[in-house]
Amino acid sequence: MKRRIVKTQVGIVGAGPAGLTLSHLLYTSGIDSTVVEARSHETIRTTQRAGILEHGSVNMLVDSGVSDRVLREGHRHDGIELRFNGQNHRVDFQDLVGESVWLYPQNEVFVDLSKARDRTGGDIRYSSSDTSVLDLETDTPKIRFTDVDGQPWELHCEVVVGSDGSGGICKKSIPAEHRKDYFIQYPFAWFGILAEAPPSAAELIY
Repeated sequence: MKRRIVKTQVGIVGAGPAGLTLSHLLYTSGIDSTVVEARSHETIRTTQRAGILEHGSVNMLVDSGVSDRVLREGHRHDGIELRFNGQNHRVDFQDLVGESVWLYPQNEVFVDLSKARDRTGGDIRYSSSDTSVLDLETDTPKIRFTDVDGQPWELHCEVVVGSDGSGGICKKSIPAEHRKDYFIQYPFAWFGILAEAPPSAAELIY
């Protein structure tokens, strides 16, 4: 099947919250973008992720017209509890910086962003495969991919942005002589349990 060629100003690899936020903000500035994503919309929507948003992210979602659902359905936390040896020590965000954080799952942020891009005719290519980036050091970097119907595409861009995470293709596509990797391995890890239950505390406890 012949590869179709399309042009855009900014090509974005990855349609998670980072990629869709960028696409939305570009739209509000009058800049075209196309987003290419390997996962389906449903997979991203139903995959549970971390859920604490800083006040700047909340303001961006509301002020840029994405959604105010974070304010209506999220949970505002004015501080956190740090527990050492069974003793709680509260860190008061309002007292320290005059701001709060919001408990609002990352997949719900995705829902708000994807609906915003739908309303404004955003070009989001979910369920893409065989994605690659090329000609990154030229004036016309490109993204190649195959869409959900098996049609191969070549996206000609002015700028390519990798928003596909540390394990994505974009990081590996940067020439080794130009890439710097930063990695710290800690002697502990997160263990999460997803339960349908009332909150065990008014604010997060670490």
